[in-house]
Amino acid sequence: MTAKRPRGRPAIPREVQRQRLIDAALRAIQKSHYEKVSVSQIVREAGMSSRSFYDHFVSKEDLVAELVREQGRHLMGNLEQIFRETKDDRERADRAMRAYLELFPVGTVDLERLGGEAGQRVREVRQKYVVALTELVLRQYERAFERGAVPRVPARAAIELVLTGIEGLSFRYYSEGRREELLGLHPVLLLTFLRALQ
Repeated sequence: MTAKRPRGRPAIPREVQRQRLIDAALRAIQKSHYEKVSVSQIVREAGMSSRSFYDHFVSKEDLVAELVREQGRHLMGNLEQIFRETKDDRERADRAMRAYLELFPVGTVDLERLGGEAGQRVREVRQKYVVALTELVLRQYERAFERGAVPRVPARAAIELVLTGIEGLSFRYYSEGRREELLGLHPVLLLTFLRALQ
């Protein structure tokens, strides 16, 4: 007696489903304005069902909070790689600023207006990554100071203040659909960052 082969497609692992939804949401939001994107468009883009969506996320806003978290992890990974690979301090700062400006999530979402629990989660994630970025920048300044490349290590609060300002400006430009204009500000923002921390 032979065993029957299961019918239909094999089950997609839960983590793969979640990632497919996240990737599909990012694509859908990049094609259209966030406010116009529906859960049905996201699941259609992912090739999945609405039931699958709600197995992973409470709402579209919940998914946006996860997008912000994922992009933050990706940004931190990129910055750590830049800091490992790049020896010249000026080039390192230039590459890091460009990565920071280019890797923002969900560009057409006004994250400042995102309310409810999802809005709170986004604020917490953003705050967490500003703290992580502050630590990363502080370590770089400490190493540069030890080599004699900079005259002093800036205060942690100064680094956090500058990063928070750039982060807020960046999210505003992205939410207004002004990504290219923001990227054009790269030299000015880099110079402002470096001068503010001298």
